[in-house]
Amino acid sequence: MMGGRGIHHVKKVLRRRDGNSTPTTVALVLGLLLCICAIAEFFRLLVIVQGVRDGVQQAVVAVMTTNYDEAYNGLREGYSGGYRRSGSQWVENLDYSNVYHRLDQLLGTSRQGSYHVKVQAQEGGGYEYRLSGLSVEITNTPLTPGNASRNMEADVKITIEVPFSFGWGFVPPLRMEIRTRAAYMPKF
Repeated sequence: MMGGRGIHHVKKVLRRRDGNSTPTTVALVLGLLLCICAIAEFFRLLVIVQGVRDGVQQAVVAVMTTNYDEAYNGLREGYSGGYRRSGSQWVENLDYSNVYHRLDQLLGTSRQGSYHVKVQAQEGGGYEYRLSGLSVEITNTPLTPGNASRNMEADVKITIEVPFSFGWGFVPPLRMEIRTRAAYMPKF
């Protein structure tokens, strides 16, 4: 417990002008530097996640484009989905293609175990980000002549893991699920 004498001593120290502001200035500069680093890291993560989301969207659009030839036969007959005639009935005909292969080409990733990894350009052997858990679900339109109310759609989910650039291994990497959707819409 501080008595009146202790408080008087603290006030006296604070009033002195001989170098008292140095620790405060250093603490302020370090705090400002930490805030700038956190903001820069936020934008780095934002750019990486946005780039991967755009790449996933391009890959799934390519998959939906490859489904054009499956949908064309149905369009010719007045159906808007990916169906083909088998004997006396229509059966669903969808092409899932290889989305990971397209992602590897678009994003420059390579397969390492169960992940698709973008290796850092710097020496040190770390990774910039890694992808896993890709799920592509194509929803065909109903087999109905002239049905333009629903399109053939692909829903995609993928998990991205991005390590923080500072934290020295004590901070776990950012791990999130990216979702995107693409649709095939006949133009007629």
